[in-house]
This record gives sequence, C-alpha cells and structure tokens, in this order.
Amino acid sequence: MQLLSILKSNKIPFIISITLGIVDNILKAFIRFNDYNNLVLIDNILEIDLNYNTGIAFGILKDRAEFTFVLSFIVLIWLIFQFKNKFTNKIEEYAFIFVLGGAFGNLGERFINLLNGNDGKVTDFIELLFIPSFNLADSFITIGISLLIISELKNFKN
Repeated sequence: MQLLSILKSNKIPFIISITLGIVDNILKAFIRFNDYNNLVLIDNILEIDLNYNTGIAFGILKDRAEFTFVLSFIVLIWLIFQFKNKFTNKIEEYAFIFVLGGAFGNLGERFINLLNGNDGKVTDFIELLFIPSFNLADSFITIGISLLIISELKNFKN
C-alpha cells in the first residue's frame, strides 16, 4: 500500500520516468528493426552498432538475465521508495527521475525478452570512443548518477 501512496503523490516524476523508459524502448526497437550495424556518425568517435547484452553494465553477469532482472527490479522498487522522502534540492529529484527512467527502459525490455524466450537481452547500440556499447537507458542512468554526485557535492559544500 505504501508503494501506491508514493506513486500517487509523485505522479509527475513517475510519468516523466516512464516516458523516458518508453522513448528508450522505441529507439531500441527502431535500431533493431532497421538492423543498424557499423553506422559511423562521427569518424573514430561515435558509431551506431547493434549489439545485445544479457548482463548489466559492461556485460557484468552476462548470461544471468533472470538474476539481473530480479536485481534490477529490487533496485527499481528501492528507487521508487526514495520519492517518499523530500529531496534536498531539484537536482537530486531530477537525478532520481533519470535513474528511474533508465531502469524502466532496460528492465522493461529485459522483462519482455525473458517472456518471449529471447534470453532477457537488452539492446545496446551506441559506441562512443573506447566505451563499451550502451543504450539510451544507460545514458539516463549515467546522467542521473552524475546529477546525484553534483547534488551531493553541492550539499557537502554548504
């Protein structure tokens, strides 16, 4: 019941987070449908190259999709419960919205791919410099964590 109360009292942040997750999944579907491979956007810097990941960040826990789904689901619930607390500033709130949006994106795709027998894989397609392949949801999570660090540094300074 507390979870529903949190969701009801924070409709806008959750709508934004779910929208980010949907945008991520639409873009992944577009990349898969068009089978983009080795599409160079900026020579030696940015490329679109369709890949799949059954693990989490950088392929950790590869081929353990059921476990990573459960772990990600637990993190998602924890993130939702963070909205019951008052954020110290707007940056912190935006940080959690971005991380939650990324979690919705990857968790949603992993869930669907587990259900349809597709090994619970997540679509990765962005290749930037030397960084392993990632997707929009991963970018949202990275933005959110960066904002959280900025927020904490701002709080520490005060």
